[in-house]
Amino acid sequence: MRFERTVMAGIGVCQRFTTAKGQRAAVISHVNGQRDLVVYHPKDPDTALHTLVLTRSEAQAVATVLDEAVTVDHVAELERRLPGVSVVRIPVSAGSPADGRPLADTGLAGQPLALLAVVRDGAVVPTPGDGYVLHVGDEVVVAGAEAATSAAADLLAGG
Repeated sequence: MRFERTVMAGIGVCQRFTTAKGQRAAVISHVNGQRDLVVYHPKDPDTALHTLVLTRSEAQAVATVLDEAVTVDHVAELERRLPGVSVVRIPVSAGSPADGRPLADTGLAGQPLALLAVVRDGAVVPTPGDGYVLHVGDEVVVAGAEAATSAAADLLAGG
């Protein structure tokens, strides 16, 4: 599963996701620590059917029973300026087939997207070459159509 992260000015962060069965939901993390778990209408992904309001400790308790997910970080300002182009940060997850492999061997080559950078331990490596070896925890920054960035996330996650 992949999360799409959007910063909501003055509120916090919204992380939307879609289940394998096509159900859409989101976790809204408020700046005060409150977490909202939102389930969306199946025919209208902008209409909330249910919202669970959780305290920080309740959210942490729920999180302990959930598996790790791949987070896709959208760069909202750039996307607003370039309609149709999605810019995302995709972490290399534990168990990813990309872990320990050079970029050329990840399956990203030949995809209709631009590899912008890799972020490792807070340091940015702009436009790394095909020989750059990825490791768990690296974040690969790519730009392209949503289908291409989604396919890249699947490749890096092994999904």
